[in-house]
Amino acid sequence: MAKKIKFNDKKVIQGLILFCSLIVITLSLIGDKGFFQHEKLQNQQAELLKDIKALKVEKSLWEQKVSSLKKDNQLYETLAREKLGLTRNDETLLKFEPVKVKED
Repeated sequence: MAKKIKFNDKKVIQGLILFCSLIVITLSLIGDKGFFQHEKLQNQQAELLKDIKALKVEKSLWEQKVSSLKKDNQLYETLAREKLGLTRNDETLLKFEPVKVKED
């Protein structure tokens, strides 16, 4: 006949409690929603918030540039001349190449 385990035995009950406690602690530390995952997500969130702030500043600068271009025709013309090499109808554009010095 099979022996029955007595549940009032202190060592068995303490062992089960210790085992269950270790499983709960382990899962709370390394599980999907554990402490380490939570810390990793908080660090990622902080980095993303920094990126958002930087992008907001960059967006503000671009909005100021667009606003300036819309209001100031002189700035628009200067950029067109410098970046695109555009000229007016009555102007001639002269391009000079640097002179190469021959060494003996």
